[in-house]
Amino acid sequence: MNEDTRTILGKLMNDALDEDERRRLLYDPRVTRAMRAQWDEAGNRLDPAMKRRVWKRIMARTRAIDPIGRQWIYKITAVVASILLLLGVGGAIYWSYVREDRYIYVMTSGICCVESVTLSDGTKVKIGPNSQLIYPDKFRGKVRDVELKGQAFFDVAKDPARPFTVHTKNMDVTALGTAFEVFDHDSENKLETILLRGKVRIGLGGPDAKERREVILNPNEMLVYDKRSNALDVKTVDAENYSAWHKGVLAFENERLSMILARLETWFGRRIKCPEKIAEEYRFTFKVRNESLEQILYMLSTTSPIRYREKDNEYELYIEER
Repeated sequence: MNEDTRTILGKLMNDALDEDERRRLLYDPRVTRAMRAQWDEAGNRLDPAMKRRVWKRIMARTRAIDPIGRQWIYKITAVVASILLLLGVGGAIYWSYVREDRYIYVMTSGICCVESVTLSDGTKVKIGPNSQLIYPDKFRGKVRDVELKGQAFFDVAKDPARPFTVHTKNMDVTALGTAFEVFDHDSENKLETILLRGKVRIGLGGPDAKERREVILNPNEMLVYDKRSNALDVKTVDAENYSAWHKGVLAFENERLSMILARLETWFGRRIKCPEKIAEEYRFTFKVRNESLEQILYMLSTTSPIRYREKDNEYELYIEER
C-alpha cells in the first residue's frame, strides 16, 4: 500500500476526506471489488432483525441527503468494512450498530495481527488474529459485559461494584480486576482460559447446555475444556509465557502439537491437517516471532519424524511409513 492510499484511508477513518479524495477512493477498482465481496459477506452474517435495524438507521441518516451524498453514505459503510481486504495481511475492521438505544462496537482482527482497544472503563484488550470483540460505547448498570469470538487478552480495570464478564459461545469468564486470556474459536474443539493475576470465575457449557459447570481459577492456572467430550482440565502453567502472543510472540514450552497447531492456524489463517494420534503424541518447545508458517513446519520436520505437504491451500502433517 503506497503512502497516498495510506493517507486517504487515515482521513477516511477520521471523516476528513475532501470531495476529490472521496471520488478517488470510491472509484478505485480495488475498493469496488472489495466493497462488493465484503458487503455480500456482511449481509450473510446478520440475523434478519439486525438487518432491519441497520437498514432503518441507514435510511434515517440518508433521507435528508442529496443523491450524491446518499451514494457516499451507502458506499462509505462498505468501504470501511473493506479496509482489511485493501491492507492484505493484518489490520482490523471496525463497525457499529444500535442496540437498545446505545452504540455497540465490533472490532474484527486479521491474520498474523494483534489489535488493541481500551474500553470505556479503562479495561485494555489485546485481540488475537481472526477474532472478534463486541463491546458497548459505555458500560451501563451494574455489569460490564463484552462478547468474544476467538482469542483475546484482557487487563481489566478494577471496579468491585461492577463485575466484568467475557461471553463466548461456550463459556462466561467473570472477573473483578484481573488479567487473563480467553481462547474459544468455533473451529476448534478445545477452549482455554489462562489467568495471569487476580481471580476469575468460569461458567462452562454455553447458554443452551443441559448442565452448567463453574470453575474458579487462581494465578498461573489454565483451564482446558473439550467441547465434544465435556472433559475439563485445570493445570499450572507460566501464564506470562502462554500469553506472550499479545506482545507479538507465540511461545510454546513442552506443548502438545494439537495445541500448537490450533494457535498456528489462528495466527496464519491457514488450515493444518494432522492425525489425532500424531497431534497428541508429540510435544515441542519454541518461539515464533517473524517466521513464516512454512519455516515453522520445516523446523518441526527437522526435529521430529513429522513431515508436511501443501495441497489446495492447506497443509497436511504425516509420518512416512517404513
